[in-house]
Amino acid sequence: MNIKENISKLLFDSGLSNYKISKDTGIAQTTLGRFTTKKSDIDNMSLGNAIKLNEYYSRLA
Repeated sequence: MNIKENISKLLFDSGLSNYKISKDTGIAQTTLGRFTTKKSDIDNMSLGNAIKLNEYYSRLA
């Protein structure tokens, strides 16, 4: 799987709340909310946030 697929699964299919992901990764809930409500596209996510979310997903899997 690629990074984008991992992030999508984490944000939309994992059942974890933005609060939990935020606490565990240090990424603001408002930032995560923009992606989960599709106000922002995952393709436009900062590289730093993408790496954090991908690593977090990998630890959960």
